[in-house]
Amino acid sequence: MKKKISVILIIIFAVAIFIKAELEFNPSVRVLLSVIDFSESTLNSSDYLAYDVDLKDLFRNNINADISYEGSAYIKKLKGFPYSINGNISGQRSYEQKQFSCKSDLNVLVINVGKLDIYAKDDTVYLVAPLLGNISYGFDTDNDLFLHAPDLNNDINEEWFHNNKANIFNFIRQIDIQKTDETFVDEDGTICQEYKITIQKGQGDFIWNLLGMKAPDHDITWSLFLDKFNHTRKVVFDLSYKTEGAYCTVYGNNLNTFELHIPLPDDESTIVTIKRNGNTTYTHAYSNNISYFASTGDVYSADFNTTIDFVDDGMEIEASDVAIQKNTTMLAEGYLKGNITPTSDMGDVFENAHVDLSDVTVIDWDTIKNDTASFVDDVISQAREKVDILNLFN
Repeated sequence: MKKKISVILIIIFAVAIFIKAELEFNPSVRVLLSVIDFSESTLNSSDYLAYDVDLKDLFRNNINADISYEGSAYIKKLKGFPYSINGNISGQRSYEQKQFSCKSDLNVLVINVGKLDIYAKDDTVYLVAPLLGNISYGFDTDNDLFLHAPDLNNDINEEWFHNNKANIFNFIRQIDIQKTDETFVDEDGTICQEYKITIQKGQGDFIWNLLGMKAPDHDITWSLFLDKFNHTRKVVFDLSYKTEGAYCTVYGNNLNTFELHIPLPDDESTIVTIKRNGNTTYTHAYSNNISYFASTGDVYSADFNTTIDFVDDGMEIEASDVAIQKNTTMLAEGYLKGNITPTSDMGDVFENAHVDLSDVTVIDWDTIKNDTASFVDDVISQAREKVDILNLFN
C-alpha cells in the first residue's frame, strides 16, 4: 500500500514538474492560457476598455460608415476673450467619401459672434470662419484622417471564444512566439513578462476573417505582457506598416487603458489616451487626453471626460471638464453634449454643408503651425469687437 502511494506521489510530482516546465519554457502554452483567462476574466470586468460595448456594431455603423451629429457647446476661460461662449454644432462624417464637416454658431449672451467651421478631406484639414472676414486656412497633415477600423464578422465575447476553441489552438500553433527579456510593471507594481508574437505573411486566415480584413502581404508583430497567472496586463501592436514608428497599446489590470502613438515630421508626435472608468455602471465613462509634442519643446494638450450611452438610433455623448493647455498655461475650458446617428443616403458631405473649399490655399504644416497663433488672435479680436461694443461688463 505504501509502495502504491509512493508511486502515485512520484507521478503527481512528475506531472507538476512537467506542467511547470511547459509554463516556463513553452511560450505557446502561456499565450494559450492567457487567451482563456482573457475570455473568462477580462471580458467580464467592468474595468475592461470595451466592457459591454458591441465592437462589431461600433466599428461598422459609426467608424466605417456615414454619420451625422449635432449638439451644443459651452466655452469658458478662453485665453484673450473674457466672456463665456455657447453655441450649436452640427456636421457629418463619411468614411467612404473621406470627408468631414463641423459647423458651429457661437454666441455670447444674445450676441452672435460668428461661425467657426472645420472641414476635412483625405489628409487635409480646413479651418474656416465665414462671418469673421472669411479667415481660413487649409493644411496637409500627411496622415490619413479616416482610418479604417476592423469590420468584425463576430462579436468578441465569451460565446465566440467558446465556439472557436479549436481555431484558437491551431492559430497559436501556427504563429511564432518568443519570450524576451523585456518586462512591464503595471501601476499596482505587478511585473509582467513580454512574449513577442509574429503572424507571418500568409498565415492567420482565422484571425483576418474575424477582423473582416484581407490577409496582409507582410508580417504582423505584436507583444503580450503576462503576469505570473497568465493574466494579460499589456498588449502592444506595431503599426509601422501604416506609419513608421507608430504603435498602439492597451494596458492595465483588465486592459482598461488605450494609447495611440503617432510620430510626426520634424521629431514631433501625438499621443491619444483613453481610460475607462469602471466605477460607473449606468453608462460608459472614459477619461481622455490628446497631447501634441512640438519640435519647439512645447506640449499642447486636451483633457476631458466622456460618457457614452448607446441608444436605438445611435449614441449620446457628453464631454465634460474639457481643458486645453499649452504646457501649464490654460487656453480654454468647456463642455460638449450631442448625439451621433448613422445615416444612409447621405449625399456629398461638403455639398450638404454648403461649403466651397476650392479657393482655400492649402499650406504646409510648418507654416500653419507657426501662424496658428495669429489665426486664433484674429478670430478672437474680431469676436471681441462685436461684444465690446455693448460694453457688457463695464
